[in-house]
Parts: sequence; structure tokens; C-alpha cells
Amino acid sequence: MKRIPLEQALMALRRRPALDLQKRKRIAAQRRRRGLSTESGERRDLFGPRSKVIGLLARHAFRSLAAQKRKITVKVPPVLSILDAPEDAIVLACSFARALHEGKSIRTITFHHQQLRKYDLAANALLDIVASEFEAQFKIKRSRARLRFNGYLPNEASVQRFIRAIGIIKHLGVEHEAPSEAEASQLEVFDSRQKHYSPKKKGTGAGKVDSTARRFVDHINKCLNTTKHELTPDGLNSLTEYITEILNNAEEHPGFVDWTLQGYLDQSAPTPWCEIAIFNFGRSIAESLLQLPKPCYTWDQIGPYVEMHSGKRLFSPDWREQDLTTVVALQPDVSSKNRTVEDTRGQGTVDLIQFFQRVYEECTNAKNCAAEMAILSGSTYIRFDGTHKLASDEPGGRRKIAFNATNDLNERPDPTFVRPLGKLHFPGTIISIRFPLTSATLVGESENGTESDED
Repeated sequence: MKRIPLEQALMALRRRPALDLQKRKRIAAQRRRRGLSTESGERRDLFGPRSKVIGLLARHAFRSLAAQKRKITVKVPPVLSILDAPEDAIVLACSFARALHEGKSIRTITFHHQQLRKYDLAANALLDIVASEFEAQFKIKRSRARLRFNGYLPNEASVQRFIRAIGIIKHLGVEHEAPSEAEASQLEVFDSRQKHYSPKKKGTGAGKVDSTARRFVDHINKCLNTTKHELTPDGLNSLTEYITEILNNAEEHPGFVDWTLQGYLDQSAPTPWCEIAIFNFGRSIAESLLQLPKPCYTWDQIGPYVEMHSGKRLFSPDWREQDLTTVVALQPDVSSKNRTVEDTRGQGTVDLIQFFQRVYEECTNAKNCAAEMAILSGSTYIRFDGTHKLASDEPGGRRKIAFNATNDLNERPDPTFVRPLGKLHFPGTIISIRFPLTSATLVGESENGTESDED
């Protein structure tokens, strides 16, 4: 055994505390980079041994993506959109989740985006969250195994910018592939997620919901500013209020607090589209309402419609009780949180529909350039394109939207706009919106540039 001189040994002992301190600092820095702050213990407890979000999606998968030699390949289809192809988007997200849930030894994930040409924020974000959750699972478990991500960007330039600005490139923190400064100057990006494993913040400041709603409305205003328009003060307050209610609903109704709010605008695109995505995991709208104890105030509102449709034998595999319940939930003042006629919950989504209608009317009506909106909850899909509106039968009457020619909730909706997804199921609710920004008058302003009374 090699002998160490006494002086050298004493010097090593004197240096050890300093070396230990440096090592602790280095480990702390590594943990911060990996997302393991001083809250890591609480975060691990909230996260659990495995991702709950991946588990929720995997539970509703019909199949799993094939895994070979600890590798999974995610082939993104040409159309990845809740608005245009909801079934394909949900099937891919659930299949990806199931592959990760069952494949405990997965070490490499490869994304093939080359063929992607049509997308929306919501469908893209679902795929990204599955990947991000799996990465978080490695970090929180402090796994020594290394997880690798690689992939191929879309061929189309505008779609490539989207993936780099708010897609998988952004969410995995691949900094060298981020948009350049020149590209970023043409983009308006908003991305906020309340993770189910985020420890509650202490203090008396504004909560996550309130601060997120305010920042999101500022984002929308920035988007409108690109066409030299802006929301009026009333418009700002109104939009803030119903975004806040939608996010509060996402925390209180599903039984699982994990929501995402995103916005995106690419000014350099031939037609700049303002895109919005809001979604949460947990119970669907219909599940929240159908689980209510009966009798109760909210079921007194819903029950007569269920009895009417049942009595008329309108229900079938193509029109189910949960589909009707979801449509009724979109009507003003219908909420599982309401207990009396004085309660006013249930306005957030209604007001968002009104916002969409206003945007639809004020944007260009050219072919392939109309505003679009969709709500997907559980296994019910509802599409808005301006054909059916939230309206009352008489001046001053209660507004409603029934998605049929007579705007009658006692009749079945047009299946073009409301349809079941069969056995397909998304554990939560998704709202996806996109509208073109043009030189037309936009929300919160009247034709002559004065404030509108409607907002």
C-alpha cells in the first residue's frame, strides 16, 4: 500500500471541509437544473411513484406504441388537431402514454414530425405533456438511468417554428433549437401549466389562477396590438373574469388539479392565426354532473331535458345521456357548484362562447379563414363554427345554444356539431380556439374606433 507523507495527509484533512462544501454546492446546482429545488420532497410526494397524468391517459388507450430495445418512436400524423381530427389526436396521446406506462425500461424517445402540416395548440400540448411527465418521473425519482429525446422537425417552415417555439423543443428545454431572436420577435407565446405536483405557494400574493388569467389577457391584447387593435377596459375585465372562472372550474370540478393554458401567434405566417388552448385532466363535464346526489338544484335544471329526450326515445349510440348533459352544462348558470338560483357559477364557458361568436363575426369570412372552436370532454365532442349561436328566443330572455335549427334543447343537436366519440375517452376537458387576425374590427372596439357596449 502506498504511504502518504504526514504533511500531505494533514493538508488533505484541512481541505476536506472546503471540498465537501464545493461538492454540496455542485449537487445543489445539478438538482436545480433538473428541477429538484428545496421543495423536492413535497414535490415527490405529490407526484407519486409514477406520473398520474400518464396513468390517466394510458387507462383509456386502445393500443400502445411499439417499443423496441428500450426505444419508442412517435410518428406524428400530417394532421394533429383537436379541431380537425380529435379522434386521431386523443388516440395518439393515449397510445403514447400507455407505451410509457407499461414500458418501465424505456430510455429513448424519438419524435417524427416531418409530415406534420396542420396542428392546433391543444393536440400538440397533450403529446408534449406526456413526454414532459415521463421526463419529470425520471427527475423526481432521481433515476440514474439516462433518458434521451431526439427527433425530426416538420418540413414546413411555419410548422417548424411552432414546434420550436411552443412544442416539444420548448418543453424539453432544447435551447440550441429554440427560435432565433429575429424569429422570436414575430411570435407571441403564452404557456402556463398548473401541475398536480406543484407545491402550494405561500404568501398573500395573487394565486396561480388570478395571475395566469391576467397575464393571458395581456397576451391576447398583444396579439390584437399586432393589427393596431386592443381590448377596451371593459373587454379586459370581462375576458379576465371568464378565463378566471374557467380555470377555477378546472381546479374544482375534475377532482384532480392539473390544467394548461396556452396561446400562440406567428405574425410571419401568410395568415396570422391567434390560437388558444385550455385543458385539464380529471373528471369530464358529464361525469361531474352525473355524479351529483339527486335531488339537487343543478339536477333539477338538467333532469327535465334527460327525461324529455328519454321519453322521445332520442337516445342512441350516436346521442347519449352524457352528450346531452355536456350540452346542457354549456348553458348559462348551469354548474355543479350552484346550490340556489342566486348562485351564478357556470358563466365562464358561456362567456367564452360569446367571445368566440364576437371574434367570428369580426374576422374575415374568406374561405379557409374562419374562426373555429371545439370543446372535447370525456367522450363528447362539440364544434363551433358560427353556424349555431348563443341566443335567446325573445328580447331579454335567457340565452341558450342547442346546436340545432330551432335552438331547442328538447331536440337532438345537429350531429355535425355535437357527436359522441364512442369508446374513445379523454380524462378531462379540452377547449381549442383559433381565429385569423386581420385588419377587420376586433373584440372590444366598434366600427368607428370607439368603445363597444357589448363587452
